[in-house]
Amino acid sequence: MNTAVAMKESPNELGVFADRFFHFLNVWTVYRDLAKGKYAPSIDMEEPSVQVTMMFILCAFFHGLVEDSDDGLNGFRVWRKRLPREDAAIAAVEAKVQPLLGHLRMFRNRLGFPGSRTRSRESAAFDLLDQQSRTEILEAMKRFKSMSAALFGMDTALRTNDSEKMARYRKKLDEIAVKK
Repeated sequence: MNTAVAMKESPNELGVFADRFFHFLNVWTVYRDLAKGKYAPSIDMEEPSVQVTMMFILCAFFHGLVEDSDDGLNGFRVWRKRLPREDAAIAAVEAKVQPLLGHLRMFRNRLGFPGSRTRSRESAAFDLLDQQSRTEILEAMKRFKSMSAALFGMDTALRTNDSEKMARYRKKLDEIAVKK
């Protein structure tokens, strides 16, 4: 789905979510391509490496999509409002992300987009990496990414009354809902 289309059709929270989600996908792509060696940065890869920096930014962007405060953007809330019949898939992914939220918030505020002036303030953010594996964090992001892509697809299929695409996205969402 084109970000401009989503923003034009829905200049509300869904539009904001769509815009940020596509930025997240861009950061995800750069992080994954960098990790796979698809390109090498033009700077020295000594610590802190570009890959670590990209992981910080990726975690920060991800938290910006799932923030659980009342005034923050929360993709789960956005999708429940837009497609309430898809709650099973939404709840399944939310259950994987929920345990990470407190650490993601601290990580975003202290390392992802920091304003800290001391290392002691930043150090608490490393709890995310100490208490959850990078694999667990990336898996939660991957599930959220898959869920949102399927929900964008279902939303478009419903608006265009495309029964073939509805069936395809129904299958994907059902798979997401039962995945452990």
